[in-house]
Amino acid sequence: MSKKQKSSDVKSGYYGYHSETDSSIKRNKSKSPKAKNGNGRKIFGIVLILLQVVLSIAFVGLFLSKGFAFVSAGIVAGIIAVLIIFIGLVLFLLQKSKNAQTFGKIISIIMIIILALGCYYLSSDLSKFTSGDKLSDKPFVVFVSASDSFGSFDEKTLERSDTNILAVVNPKNHNVLMVSTPRDYYVPVQAKAVAPESYDKLTHVGLYGNGTAKNDDGTSASVSDWQWAYEVSWNPGNRALMNTLKSLYDINITNENYHYVKLNFTGFAQLIDSMGGITVNVDTPFSTRTYASYGDEDTGERKTYTYKKGKMEMDGATALTFARERHAFANGDMQRNKNQVKVLKAIEKKALSGNTLLRFNSIIDAIENCFVTNIDISSSVNLLKDGGTDGWNIMSFGVTGTPARQTCTYTGTSLSVVMQDEESVSHASELIQMTLDGKTAQEIKKQIKAYNK
Repeated sequence: MSKKQKSSDVKSGYYGYHSETDSSIKRNKSKSPKAKNGNGRKIFGIVLILLQVVLSIAFVGLFLSKGFAFVSAGIVAGIIAVLIIFIGLVLFLLQKSKNAQTFGKIISIIMIIILALGCYYLSSDLSKFTSGDKLSDKPFVVFVSASDSFGSFDEKTLERSDTNILAVVNPKNHNVLMVSTPRDYYVPVQAKAVAPESYDKLTHVGLYGNGTAKNDDGTSASVSDWQWAYEVSWNPGNRALMNTLKSLYDINITNENYHYVKLNFTGFAQLIDSMGGITVNVDTPFSTRTYASYGDEDTGERKTYTYKKGKMEMDGATALTFARERHAFANGDMQRNKNQVKVLKAIEKKALSGNTLLRFNSIIDAIENCFVTNIDISSSVNLLKDGGTDGWNIMSFGVTGTPARQTCTYTGTSLSVVMQDEESVSHASELIQMTLDGKTAQEIKKQIKAYNK
């Protein structure tokens, strides 16, 4: 055999060399870096899909376990459908070109992050926000109170109510009327074991708790057992305050639609800080020093705050000082009531913003130990959803009075009070009834304007 022939035989794979050479080439190709990278990408894609599926199941399970009032079969079906669509989309893209696979992995990673955050939030103890009375679509009233204390909130401790606002809500036409009452308003106390026609400052009524008086031995106290309220102990609660305001304004509403939200000063300030601050429209400029109990955190010294007319950004301490100050004004409590309503409106506006939803967990942590309520907070989601940011008509009215000195039942001594202005109380009662009856915002605003002349 010639050299030429041998050469051609080798090239052609004569006597079986061709098949052996081909298979060795294929084996070498399968072991190339490019092939290994391809397998690695596929495995990574599979891992992402599995994580997405597991987190989707966990999220739905946690979501259902919380018993949110706004959850319906349609909402659950919608969430599951969206999660399945995203899983299907990622699976589809992973079967396509390299660029499509990369895009699919990015989508999967984003979904995994969102689901992980959702599971983290839902794994928190939210029972405090879902265990109260569910808000219905019927008109209702919420008593908003800020007690004069700092630190962790102890709902078993009786405290004075520094802020007393009734939020009258009509979900049908998205009207909210906020009626503010001065803390020193001289009112007839509506509490058990309190003699009829017993008058006191409204702020003291919070010290009566739910109105069940007890002797030192724990037995129920009768009127003959005590001279003044401070000589007996009272079970904690908000019913005496709520009943007193209900009687003052002659509100025709059942207890099922009469709720409360009560914060202390720490909770009030921390709520605003956790929301990233609020914007308040200052109509009366003033300057004041803080109370020593909430001065500079590092030194404990009192701090001076200056409020200029116009829109002003406020953190928690600044807003708290603004809402509490009364000595800087000629009309004292009247202006303080207006400022408190302004702060509540600013909080409501910030609460409905998209940024606040991203701070949900920090807000929960901030106020968890600083407030009590008998409302299932989750049921308010439906109201917010129906009304929207611009859908709610927020209106306000404050009753007026005259400074005086009168004997207060709780202490049995003569103290500085604000005597009722019967006409303004009557006006407030009428506005409350108009809101409950479903009158339009235009009608209510027109009436408020007439009363404020």
